[in-house]
Amino acid sequence: MTEVQLMADRRDEPITEHRPFSARRTPYRDDLYVVTVAGELDMKTAPQLADALGGEIPPVLVADLTRVTFLSAAGLRVLVTAAQRAQEQGRCLGLVADGELALRVLRMSGVAASIPTFESLSDAVRELAPRPPGRG
Repeated sequence: MTEVQLMADRRDEPITEHRPFSARRTPYRDDLYVVTVAGELDMKTAPQLADALGGEIPPVLVADLTRVTFLSAAGLRVLVTAAQRAQEQGRCLGLVADGELALRVLRMSGVAASIPTFESLSDAVRELAPRPPGRG
């Protein structure tokens, strides 16, 4: 192969860039917070998720995993611990996962059976959020 052919081959290769991990907690309403998680959720980044899910738990806390590109056992452990803590306080943790990766890991591990899991944030909000007073 010539140098020109090698350069052409490299140009056609998909570029994979490493995206940093983030876990951002945002108030959606007074009684509902959303933690948006992006990147690889592994042993190194699980403490960041634990921090975002920690602190005072609102009546409903939703972890949006739709931007997660890798989900390890350490990440699952943080989610299960947060769900148990929420339940002990009479609160609710829900998960949102639409990608094959996170949703498949949640289902195969059994976590999706023990923590309410939805394929969209709007579904999670509709199903988990307390109804405002005066509405049926």
